Amino acid sequence: MRLQLLPFLICQLLFSLNIAAQNSEIDSLKNIISTSKVDTVLFEANRLITEQLWDTNPDSALYHAKEAYRYASKTNDKVKIAMGNQTIGVSYDYLDKLDSCLKYLNEGLSIYRSINKIDGASHVLSDIAIAYYFRGNYELAIRNHLEALGLRQQLGNKRFIAISYNNIGLVYRARKDYANAALYYQKSLAIKKENNDEQGILNSLINIGSAYHSQGKYDSALIFAEESLSQAKKINAASDIVSAEGNIGAALVNLGKYEAAMGILVEAEKKSIINNYSTNLFTIYESLGDIYSNKQQYKISESYYIKGLELSKKSSKHEQEMVFYKKLSRNAFNSGNFKSAYELADSSKQISESLLNTENSRQINEMAAVYETAEKERRIEKLNTQNTVTTAIAQRRKKERNYFIIASVLFLGLAFFAYKAFTSNRKKKEQLAAQNTIIEKSLKEKEILMKEIHHRVKNNLQVVSSLLKLQSHYIKDEQAQEAVKDSRNRVQSMALIHQNLYQEDNLTGIDVNDYISKLCENLFESYNIHPTRIKLIKEIQSLNLDVDTVVPLGLILNELITNSLKYGFPGEKTGAVKIILKEENNTLYLKVFDNGVGLPDDFQKKYEATFGYRMINDFIQKLKGELKTFTDDGTKVEIAIKNYKPSTV
Repeated sequence: MRLQLLPFLICQLLFSLNIAAQNSEIDSLKNIISTSKVDTVLFEANRLITEQLWDTNPDSALYHAKEAYRYASKTNDKVKIAMGNQTIGVSYDYLDKLDSCLKYLNEGLSIYRSINKIDGASHVLSDIAIAYYFRGNYELAIRNHLEALGLRQQLGNKRFIAISYNNIGLVYRARKDYANAALYYQKSLAIKKENNDEQGILNSLINIGSAYHSQGKYDSALIFAEESLSQAKKINAASDIVSAEGNIGAALVNLGKYEAAMGILVEAEKKSIINNYSTNLFTIYESLGDIYSNKQQYKISESYYIKGLELSKKSSKHEQEMVFYKKLSRNAFNSGNFKSAYELADSSKQISESLLNTENSRQINEMAAVYETAEKERRIEKLNTQNTVTTAIAQRRKKERNYFIIASVLFLGLAFFAYKAFTSNRKKKEQLAAQNTIIEKSLKEKEILMKEIHHRVKNNLQVVSSLLKLQSHYIKDEQAQEAVKDSRNRVQSMALIHQNLYQEDNLTGIDVNDYISKLCENLFESYNIHPTRIKLIKEIQSLNLDVDTVVPLGLILNELITNSLKYGFPGEKTGAVKIILKEENNTLYLKVFDNGVGLPDDFQKKYEATFGYRMINDFIQKLKGELKTFTDDGTKVEIAIKNYKPSTV
């Protein structure tokens, strides 16, 4: 009887899936559940209801997921049982219960692997990666996405390969690694174009443009924004059309094409307000504010920044809130309202420190999760090794018994030596292979450990800097406050080094051009120096130096730039600071010039007793350097360093 009903019920199920409205579709599926007695149909109907309810009613979704698993178990079909586990796991993910989510997803993954169902395994790995991604564990998210990608490439399923590329790009974007994000978005886009996936093409174009904009590559951002606008119009995606127009306007503003950007942004603002496309307004308000700020029409600029700030607060977009505070601060400074500029800059900095603390907590949790996962993998590997050894011993004993029965007395001696030679050779090969495996694993673990060490050192230095910042609020003596600020800047100069080491593949070398740029930016911000008052000029040779060289070099440079900013330009005096770093004839030359008021006559006598002078002198001796100071037309310091080390990578 069930065999006769099955074709009819499956046809009824497939027909119900074509109903447009979600509620009607769910009602149709529930009607099938109430009338059917076929386990496979009941499994599929409950599974489809679960997918419909994930976003709107996750509790009800979990109920139907468990019902789907119950009927799958009755069929004894391993694929359906694995799918049932997967459906329950995703349901727990929507309920924000990660432990239960991973338990069921890993159970489904284990079943798929046991029956060599590669596509099913790839989908479960992708679900695991997404669960980690939404909880900020980007390391494990990338690992699982890459494993899913490998399986999908093995199958040659281009649609899901494109999805994996896009998901990996999303993780890299969350980590602010925009270069890798753009790379994977491009790979996804190429496949979507090949498959003529119109909506997918649009999504990838928007993502790529956003990644280029975040990198400051505004020409490329403009190209992809224009392409996304054309694609959005092609498929009549109203919200994406306005989003693309806002992105075009933002790129044009950053390229200095204000008039061309103005009309596009104003029209995009109207459309966004009318259609309640509020997410587009952040970019629009920031870009319109930038236009008027660059035209020195600060009141109009301020009105747009305030709109963006209010929207950011309402939407709890703290990064956007920080940006609008910073831009309002610059407007106030340029308008001569220095008190307001300071207060707004302080608000921006407080949000920045809050975001930093949140990011530090996320990274600590991520490292803990990665460590726990690694521990589980090591335990599994140990059990597998023990099982392999036990199996090998059993096989060897069986062979020995067979040799004893078959071998004759005449060939016993020959068989013994032949067996010994064979086992000895095999053991040597196994030992060699095991040693190679251990060496490769040790190298990988060392690299991960080094990255974690640098990351933790950077975090610890950031905590010290934050503690010094908090302490400074309770210090009344101005001289003591200045000493604390100087100490914060020294700590920050070392934190930048470990931040670069963690983010780059080279764990021993530092790109000095990038490092010095970040160091200068921090010092100018610390002393509230606007680039229009004191101009920074850099002539930095493209060098990659060892960390043992960069640490003292960074602290020396921190002291010299600090002295120029604090004492070289009193009051509102304007000028420039020039930094030169180059390598010639096995000597590293560091020069710091400023055209400020110069050094006082009694400079040498007073300065030799300071901590900064003693620190510079000690580091120069360590680097076997020579210091020269000139006071014509400002202050010039030249240091020639003999004992320096380029990066080994």
